[in-house]
Amino acid sequence: MIMQPTDSPSLPRPLRVGILGTQGIPAKYGGFETFAEELATRWAEDENFEITVVCPGPRRPGQPESLGRVRLEYVPEPQAGPFTNVAFDLRCLWAHRRSFDILYMLGFGAAFACGLPRIWGTKVWINMDGLEWKRSKWGRLTRTYVRLMERVSTWSATRLIADAEAIRSYFLDTYGQGLACTFIPYGANPLDPASYPAELLPQGVEAGKYHLVVARLEPENQVKEIIEGYLRASAPHPLVVVGGIQNPNAYVQRLLTLASDRVRFLGGVYDKPRLAALRCHARSYFHGHTVGGTNPSLLEAISAGQPIIAHDNPFNREVAGGLATFFSGPEDIQSILDSEQYLPARAETHRAECLAWLEARYTWEGVTDSYRALAAQDMRRT
Repeated sequence: MIMQPTDSPSLPRPLRVGILGTQGIPAKYGGFETFAEELATRWAEDENFEITVVCPGPRRPGQPESLGRVRLEYVPEPQAGPFTNVAFDLRCLWAHRRSFDILYMLGFGAAFACGLPRIWGTKVWINMDGLEWKRSKWGRLTRTYVRLMERVSTWSATRLIADAEAIRSYFLDTYGQGLACTFIPYGANPLDPASYPAELLPQGVEAGKYHLVVARLEPENQVKEIIEGYLRASAPHPLVVVGGIQNPNAYVQRLLTLASDRVRFLGGVYDKPRLAALRCHARSYFHGHTVGGTNPSLLEAISAGQPIIAHDNPFNREVAGGLATFFSGPEDIQSILDSEQYLPARAETHRAECLAWLEARYTWEGVTDSYRALAAQDMRRT
């Protein structure tokens, strides 16, 4: 259940909360980094809390010691090849085993060590993200390890955080209804198209005259199925695909063979205003993610107020509700595009509905209030 706002805890000193498991803030990478920055900077506005985000170190010249009221702590990052992230999480857990009242680990790759700080009385939360073991990029050994860490997290953590009700239901159904698992989603900031003019679009991309995909180019994001469905349709506007294509693996290489005047691969777009402009001026946005919970890119698409065509699964239906048109395979995409059933009757009404949906469910302020309430609740049980 999502926590409801409550009065801040009445304690002789502020509660110390440490956020681990990211590549640091200010955010320059993926969803966890954006989440950590948005949450931490708001959470720290309450003087009853001291918020620290642990970053890979050592700190280099020009890197800040704080972000607003958020303290940034740098821990040297070990070089361990494919195990670097897990090794870094282990080092952070050991370095801060007694530093915080609540230690919030984003991701569960090092779940086997998350029980360690509890020996010293630290409460440990783990954000479970999506069903990571379903990702096709993992080999059999890695998938087995990830599935094992999912199970281990259910006893190594004080509490699990699920970013979607569908994820919370999965954990309760799989590991028992008594599991301490709380639903708190991500948030999103509304995008004003006027702030992201068409001049920011890449050369040759015309406002309102392209369909858009923004995703890691991985099988579980249904990129191949989206392209195949689009190519079957008679849609006159090109499909623009945003996602990294450097050092392409076999799957990405297969996708690139489909490039044409109708299917354009832009590679990764990391400039936030340019990416926001692409979202705001698209004719439609395709969202094919299948293994996540509340996916940040889907929230960002909603915040742009444009039509959404999403893969039909419980996570996407929960997040987008009646704002999206849903597909199961390429044949559905063909039908949706040819009939133009994805287009709302009135664009301004649709945009207003998108913003109202976000305001009711996915504001960063509401997310932060939920975390403050959860922290207060858990510390009262100490």
